[in-house]
Amino acid sequence: MNESTATAAGQAEILIVDDTIGSLNLLGDLLSGAGYTVRAAQDGRMALRSARARPPELILLDVRMPGMDGYELCRLLKRDAQTRDVPVIFLSALHETGDMVKGFSLGAVDYVAKPFQPDEVLARVRTHIELYRLQTRLEERVDERTEQLRRSECALRVSQERLRELTRFLQDVREDERTSIARELHDELGQALTALRIDLGWLRKKCGDAGGPCKERIDAAHGLVERTIESLRRISEGLRPGMLDVLGLCAALEHLVLQFEKRWSIACTFRADRDEYDLDASQSIAVFRLVQEALTNVSRHAQATHVEIRMKESDGQLHLAIQDDGVGFEHQAPRRGFGLLGMSERVSMLGGEMSVDGSHGTRIAVVLPLTSGAER
Repeated sequence: MNESTATAAGQAEILIVDDTIGSLNLLGDLLSGAGYTVRAAQDGRMALRSARARPPELILLDVRMPGMDGYELCRLLKRDAQTRDVPVIFLSALHETGDMVKGFSLGAVDYVAKPFQPDEVLARVRTHIELYRLQTRLEERVDERTEQLRRSECALRVSQERLRELTRFLQDVREDERTSIARELHDELGQALTALRIDLGWLRKKCGDAGGPCKERIDAAHGLVERTIESLRRISEGLRPGMLDVLGLCAALEHLVLQFEKRWSIACTFRADRDEYDLDASQSIAVFRLVQEALTNVSRHAQATHVEIRMKESDGQLHLAIQDDGVGFEHQAPRRGFGLLGMSERVSMLGGEMSVDGSHGTRIAVVLPLTSGAER
């Protein structure tokens, strides 16, 4: 045996199944001389037990055998998960095309007619063992890559969950900061401006008869303080709506809608199927921020004349829809600015879903699960 043949054989194990001792010995000597490890079986049942106990890399199978013939043995081998991938080469003195077709239909990879030529047998054996090994290595690589992909997907899910937790934490911190700033503006600066307005009002009354530049300056200062107080109230409400904590979500949204109409001169309607919903604090502020951000987008981009906000409960879920009659955007390529991304992330953190449609104006639809186990 030359070096190339020995390398190709690589101690491959071959199972020979033939009821004729002469054929077994002839094939065994031929393949052993070529560097293969050979196992022999004289009947189908013995061959089946041998293959299941230790699957070989190739099976040379005689068709005509007493009891279980080669076709039946091949069928059983291909039905078994342990042996179905092992290549089978039929050896037979039958030369009819139908016999070959039947063998291939049962899963055989080749068909060698008896009497066979030694070189032909070795060439076909070597080819199918190499193909089997290539397929096996390919399957192993696929399994490795699949496992790597599974681990990568798992790591990605963990990273996404950590990122979502961080985003949730940042959202909570931001809401706490907004609440703190709103409280300080209202309690400190608001009270100081109110006191200043009272003093200016007193001075205006005292100087009312004097007239002249002094009264004009006092009137101007009083007007400036009034406008500053109004701006402060609007900023404070934007940072943390006091109505949300005192009167609930629906009242806060009604107030937000009124302020939006007053500021931007865009008609806005709000409809809800009940006075209040079973939402916890995080869900309430999230819904409020969603509507607030949506109205901000309308004022900046939509060129709308009317906005409709609808909210209802159905099947343990809160359904929120915000529709404007503005210019919308191309349906196949919706805009994904930071506003929409922030809204989507808020919804995702609460386990809900959000969809955006810009084909006829802009419609934002949100579905959020209601707080479970709370009293209705």
